[in-house]
Amino acid sequence: MDDGPEDGQLVVIGSSAGGIEALLALVSSLPTDFAAPIVLAQHLDPHRPSRLGPILQARTTLSVVTVAEQEPLRPGTIYVIPSDRDVEITDHQVSVRPQAGHLSRPSINHLLTSAAHRYRERLIAVILTGTGSDGAIGVQAVKAYGGMVIIQNPETAQFPGMPQAVAPASVDFVAELEAIGPLLGELEAAPIGEEAGHGSAIIREGLQAFRV
Repeated sequence: MDDGPEDGQLVVIGSSAGGIEALLALVSSLPTDFAAPIVLAQHLDPHRPSRLGPILQARTTLSVVTVAEQEPLRPGTIYVIPSDRDVEITDHQVSVRPQAGHLSRPSINHLLTSAAHRYRERLIAVILTGTGSDGAIGVQAVKAYGGMVIIQNPETAQFPGMPQAVAPASVDFVAELEAIGPLLGELEAAPIGEEAGHGSAIIREGLQAFRV
């Protein structure tokens, strides 16, 4: 199948150090009727069991699924990628496989690049708190295919390394953590190609997000 866009939008989120707290805040602030599927790549310790999925589920009415092997991408569903797994977006599916030598676990770059090929202008990528630069290369693919990029404000992120590593020319919105959920709701509701107008409306309404 061609690497063409899928029918609906997709949100992909990458985070590392400080990310669990940031993800809890983000999912808590998402609209209850948020329709686009969301795929989360949070760097996790592979030597410790993770309960990220159940922890997030307690903060949202959206469905939360930890991907064991492969899952169809369903509306209003949050997909958690386990540690020591690479993640790939294919035809309406999210799949994981054993780690392929990346230092970051799971690879945010791989998630963003894979999703960009499939969703193109229908992709919204979010980079949250974290150390290192995972995601910076993937963001370039998102922009090359016409997608949108949001970063958590590095000045207030617990760990600014990851959002700071994203090239400024690739960033559409810089947002305070508490504003990202509402911002995603506005962008998800906007017809493709009209996000800039919605971004201006968001600023006028006083959310702590601004167009770059």
